[in-house]
Amino acid sequence: MQTPDLLLQTYQNVSEKMCDLPVFNAELDVAVIGFQEYAGRGIGVLLTPWCMNLVILAAEEDGWGEDLQGSKQLMALPSGQYEFIYNWFEGFGAFLSCSLFSPMEQFSDQETAVETAEEVMHALFKSENEELTDRQSALKAEKVEKAEKEELQKKARVRTAKPEKLSRRGFLTAGLGNRE
Repeated sequence: MQTPDLLLQTYQNVSEKMCDLPVFNAELDVAVIGFQEYAGRGIGVLLTPWCMNLVILAAEEDGWGEDLQGSKQLMALPSGQYEFIYNWFEGFGAFLSCSLFSPMEQFSDQETAVETAEEVMHALFKSENEELTDRQSALKAEKVEKAEKEELQKKARVRTAKPEKLSRRGFLTAGLGNRE
């Protein structure tokens, strides 16, 4: 079963192999921050010396396998839609990750990086932080435009007075027969 602790151990092992790369920030250590259950899965932040990712751990019934590695999945969270990438590690299995920061050069110390990760987790579950995707914005604008158009049509129908019902005599005399 996947746990944040197993994810931490997995990435600590990876970190040993990454330490000589230019994207490696030696001021940072691998950490898992704010993991909690959401929709039956674990979700939290993975902090490494080369990236900070929002991570969703697979539930047992998900059946995510190595074959999904690299494919993308949109996930709805209270603060909006996020694009995640399937990842897979031998000994850990499959999980989803969404890049928050990469590389990590803007973080000068572990404390600042951890505080940022904690703030991400805090903001993630607040619906007032939702920002619509381009597609969602376009659909919303389309819906508002349609509603405005329908409202204008409705007002136009109300303003247009219906003519009085004419008798046959009124029709034949162009309505002049009703005048006194």
